[in-house]
Amino acid sequence: MPLADGYIALKQKTNQLAGNLDRWMKEHKKESFSLPYAYPCDNYISSILSNGWVYAALQKFANKYCNDQIQLLISKSTLVSEQSYPNLYSLILDCCHILNTDIIPKVYITKELHGINALSVGTDVSPLVFVSPKSVIALSNKELKFMLGHELGHIAQKNLMCHTIKGVLDGLNKKSDVLGPMVADLIDVPLNQWYRCAEYTADRAGLICCKDIDVAKKLLLSFADPEEDKALLEYFELDNVHPYMQNRVNELIRFNINL
Repeated sequence: MPLADGYIALKQKTNQLAGNLDRWMKEHKKESFSLPYAYPCDNYISSILSNGWVYAALQKFANKYCNDQIQLLISKSTLVSEQSYPNLYSLILDCCHILNTDIIPKVYITKELHGINALSVGTDVSPLVFVSPKSVIALSNKELKFMLGHELGHIAQKNLMCHTIKGVLDGLNKKSDVLGPMVADLIDVPLNQWYRCAEYTADRAGLICCKDIDVAKKLLLSFADPEEDKALLEYFELDNVHPYMQNRVNELIRFNINL
C-alpha cells in the first residue's frame, strides 16, 4: 500500500474511533444537576459527574469498597418505619415533601453513631440515612427536622456517592503510611473544599425543613468547639471536611434573610 493511502486509511480509522468515543460520551453523559438553594461552589461536583466516564468509575469504586461497610452498618441498625418509630417516620416524610425529593431514603437508627449525630451514605439511587439513638430521644421535632433535612440535602444534591467515597478515602488516609500522603496531596484539599460547600447546601435544606433559624443556630452551635480561635478559623478550616460551626451559622443567617 502506498504511503499516502496508508495515511488516509489511518486517518479515517482515527476519525471513526473519535466519532465512536464522542457518541459514547453523549450517551453516557449525566445531566448536570443543582438545587435552587445549593451553595454556589457545591455545583462543582455535579459538573464533574456529568462526565459519564467519571461517574462510571466512581460507581465501580463505591460498589467495590463501600457496599460491605454499608451492609455491616445496616446489620447493626433498626429500620425506621411507621410501626417502629411513627413520629420520626412522619418527620422524614414531611421533610421529603418540603424538599420535593424524588426518592425517600431508608432511615435507620444505629448505636454505631454516638451522641447527637446523623449520617447519609449510599448512592443517588439507593440513599440511606443513619441516626443515633440519642438524637431521637434528645431532640425536639424541629431539631430533628433540621437534622433530617440536612441529610436529605446531601441526597437531593445528587452527589451522595462522592460523600460515601470520601469517607472510604479518609479511612485509607488514616490507615496507610504510603497511600495516606498521596490521598492528602491529590484528593483531600479539593475534596475538602467541596465538602465544606456541600455542608452549607445541606444546612440550607435543614433550615427549609425546620423553618426556624433560631432552632438551626442553637443546634449547630451546640456542636461548636469552645476552643475555636475565630482569628484563625479561615486558615485552619482549609484542612477540615466540615466548616467551623460559627461559619456555618453565619452562612445560614445570610441565607435566611433571602428566604
